[in-house]
Amino acid sequence: MSLTQALEVARQEAITLQTLSAETRQAEAVRQQSSQAYLPSISTDASWLRADSSLITGVPVPTLGIPPTIQHTDFGPVEGTVTGVQVVQPLFNADALQSSHAASLNVDARRHAEQWGRQAIRLEVSRLYFNILREQERVDAAQMSYAAARKAATLAHASYQEGLASRLDTEQADAELAAIQARMEHTRADREQAQLELKALLGMAPEQELTPSTPLPRPPPPVNLNAPLARKDLQARETAVEAAHANTRASQAEWIPRVNLLARQQWVEGDQPLEGDADGWLVAINLHWTIFDGFGRQGRIAESRAKEQQARIELDGIKRRIQREQAIAMSRWQASWAGWLAARKATKAASRAEQLALRRYEEGIGSMTDLLAAQARLDRQRMTLIDARYQAVLAAMNYHLQNGYDPILAVQEQVP
Repeated sequence: MSLTQALEVARQEAITLQTLSAETRQAEAVRQQSSQAYLPSISTDASWLRADSSLITGVPVPTLGIPPTIQHTDFGPVEGTVTGVQVVQPLFNADALQSSHAASLNVDARRHAEQWGRQAIRLEVSRLYFNILREQERVDAAQMSYAAARKAATLAHASYQEGLASRLDTEQADAELAAIQARMEHTRADREQAQLELKALLGMAPEQELTPSTPLPRPPPPVNLNAPLARKDLQARETAVEAAHANTRASQAEWIPRVNLLARQQWVEGDQPLEGDADGWLVAINLHWTIFDGFGRQGRIAESRAKEQQARIELDGIKRRIQREQAIAMSRWQASWAGWLAARKATKAASRAEQLALRRYEEGIGSMTDLLAAQARLDRQRMTLIDARYQAVLAAMNYHLQNGYDPILAVQEQVP
């Protein structure tokens, strides 16, 4: 699997990105709900009724005759159905309009946060991917040290048989060989752990095969980015502050009356006196103004103001953190680059010292203690060089991320 393939798999399978995407969809759903500030609501209802009152019971009715008389007649109880369709169109609803604006801003904030998460996950995937390569290099270095220790042990035993070395030399060589064997097992375990961490991020089963095909890049030299981009996490927080301000204005706008257009068409069917041409329609302008709601409105205004203030404080904290992170990122890149160069020189010097100590021992003018010390120093320098290269690559990628760029741009020329 190449690094590009791993990045593509992580874009689909990373739990963090899936969570951010779900939060964005939730914000979009809230924005969709807020469209009721513009769009009409249409409802229909149907009622069955049975009415009996003094208006339809014992009603005096004149009868023809000589002389005419008055009789009391019952017209009830009356049964019937009343059905209707009602449309309510908001004409002016200040708090709903502000709430809709806040919902749109929240969607923008979540999208910025999701974009920042995608950039950050690219650095995390690269870190885990390159960590596998680093652990593999540590395993290879341990095998080289094991081969050198085994050669030293063989040479010590041969010299002891010839009477040219003491028993102390063989014991020292055997002890060093056993120690390197134990360390090899630890390095193999670290490599397996590194693979499992990347597999977990990519949603792969532990038993699936994963072999990185992209080599570990060479660390790029520190270069200042003259035009840093606006970080998506900062844009997300700034947009969230705007949304909090819109929510504050929405709660304050509850003092403003609401104006709606009401239209209703109604059909009535039933016994007399309901039967007949009882259909009708109604059009009205409704003005609704809540003068007092038990301090609920004042509480919502106070709550929204507090949330807006909290959002602004968090924004100031993020700005300070970003400035600190950007300065630290460059410092670490410079330090890691210098450390890698120094580790290269130290490794070459340790290699020459180990070769010299080996020749001196073979010629009988050196000691096993000196040889083992030279081999141990070379082993340490190899491990230091491997770690320094890994840290320098990550420092360069992190510097790009902290300045708003895709971290892969730091090693893009070396990544197929």
